[in-house]
Parts: sequence; structure tokens; C-alpha cells
Amino acid sequence: MSVLTAVNDFILQYTDVQQDNLFRGYRNRSILPNTQDYTMYYMDSHARIGTNVDEISDFKTKVHELREYVVNIDFCGDKQEVVEERATNLAVLGRSFLSVNFFKTYNITFNYAEDAQYLPYVDETDQYVQRYRIVLHLTHWDNIEVKSESAIKADVYVENVDVHHKP
Repeated sequence: MSVLTAVNDFILQYTDVQQDNLFRGYRNRSILPNTQDYTMYYMDSHARIGTNVDEISDFKTKVHELREYVVNIDFCGDKQEVVEERATNLAVLGRSFLSVNFFKTYNITFNYAEDAQYLPYVDETDQYVQRYRIVLHLTHWDNIEVKSESAIKADVYVENVDVHHKP
């Protein structure tokens, strides 16, 4: 399960946003929807935190890497009060045990949400669009498993050097 799938479900769980108006964005490579009432979420950045943890067993090695994911959520619409409330509600929940418990079911650690930012803009039809953004900070253990060489048995010959190799 990906981090962005969990964020999509989080938005649906704790706002009145419907899936038809919820879009996964790809930074500046997305075409804006035909509606002015929409929510877009996208990965802002991700970075490794700390040192990898290796787990070695017969014929495989697992490498565990802790990563922080920073996800932006933009709430857009023509009614400022509506999009502000959506963003503010998630920002408040972002400092609550409810968010921690929600993401725990996806094996993701919810760290915190930044305060809502007001970022209005004019769209391509020269219409003023209200926009609020919140930023979520999450951590997740990414795992890589690779085949590795391993011995099933070893033949060992022990020799007494003093007996067999006289000075």
C-alpha cells in the first residue's frame, strides 16, 4: 500500500470531499480539473532518515530504510469558507491521535501536519480560485528483499598442527 493511497483514504475519511473531486497530482504536470471545487494531493518530497537496517537469513537479505514523505494537499474552490474549513480540519486532526491511529493501519507513522496556508490563484479562465494547502509529514519503512548466497552445510576438517606438522 502506498503512502499516497493512504492519504487519499485519509482525505475521504475526514472531509466532505468526494472521490470524483479528489485528484492525485503530479506537481506541475497535471491539468487542472474542469470543476472549481476539487482537492489535489501530491508528493512534495521524500528523504531517507537514519541508517538502513539489514536482516540476513538463508538465501535472502532484507534491507529496511526509514523514509520521511512530505505530502501536499490543496483544497480549491470558489467558496473560501468551505475550502478553508476542509484544510483547517485536517490540519487540526494532524495533531491528534486520530491521524496517528488512521495511518497506523497502513503501517505508516503520522508525524504531524503543518498549519493551513492560504494560496489563492487565478485559473486559465481568469476566475479567482480559493486555495488552501496543508502539508503532511509521514514516515514509512521501505523494504527491499534480494537473493543472497548462503551455505546449507560446511565440511570442516580440524587438524592438530603440533601433531601433523613437526617443527
